[in-house]
Amino acid sequence: MPVLGARGKLPVEVVPFAAAFCRRRLADLGYPATLRTDRGKPFVSDNGNSILDCQVPAIADPESLERAIVAIPGVVGTGLFLGMAEIILIDDGQTVQVRQRSPR
Repeated sequence: MPVLGARGKLPVEVVPFAAAFCRRRLADLGYPATLRTDRGKPFVSDNGNSILDCQVPAIADPESLERAIVAIPGVVGTGLFLGMAEIILIDDGQTVQVRQRSPR
């Protein structure tokens, strides 16, 4: 079964003026990042922020990774989207898997 991070890229949204600082801190954590661009210019999110695409291995502990990344000043959020959905649908082009969060 595929694991979180298997594709090797994790988007991290950052405020534009802190992008260079956040990029250095992510590299210090072992997640080198590149600034996402669109037609040669920095990509701008719906909120007016920049996106850093981090290189990641398979993520064994997403909660700890999320805490470490959002603790960096200037980080707005990550593409992990932890705890946001009760049900997710995964479409592989032929079938759709339905996964539901276990009650806590």
